[in-house]
Amino acid sequence: MTNVDDALARIDGWGAANAAAAVIGPEGVLAQRGDPGHTFRWASVTKLVTALAVLVAVDDGRIELDEAAGPPGATVRHLVAHASGLPFEGTEPIAAPGSRRIYSNPGFDALGRLVGERSGMAVEDALRAAVLGPLGMRSTTLEERPSQGLHGPLADLVALARELLRPTLIRRELFATATSVVFP
Repeated sequence: MTNVDDALARIDGWGAANAAAAVIGPEGVLAQRGDPGHTFRWASVTKLVTALAVLVAVDDGRIELDEAAGPPGATVRHLVAHASGLPFEGTEPIAAPGSRRIYSNPGFDALGRLVGERSGMAVEDALRAAVLGPLGMRSTTLEERPSQGLHGPLADLVALARELLRPTLIRRELFATATSVVFP
């Protein structure tokens, strides 16, 4: 048994009715454990899909990173960076945009609505058109908010991880911008 296999075997002791995990490299799955087809609630991993949909819209010219969005004085860039001033939950800002990083579900819900509006479709349809469909993530659905509501199997999550390792949906320059520190 390799170190990776040994590490993945530990999920058997988590006590959950269902657990699955994979180790991904740029070329694909290196190892996995559990049922890759079981549907899991992705919780905040949903934010990665929403952010990627925003970046696809930026690349297409439908959204600009520095356009106003969210609370007064905030931009799309602030929302994506959790620097809009919005709290973890709630709609009233608790800080000035860009002044501090606050993990914000409402910020990503606002981004999801913006992607939907600019795409002329419901948020789930916009996420499907921009990210889920092109990556072949056919079993993933949005059952709640675009900050935390995706549900899908490990197999679809693996497709997302591969995209984040080797982007195909957006230009490399935009991906570099998106993965660079902003609002230090």
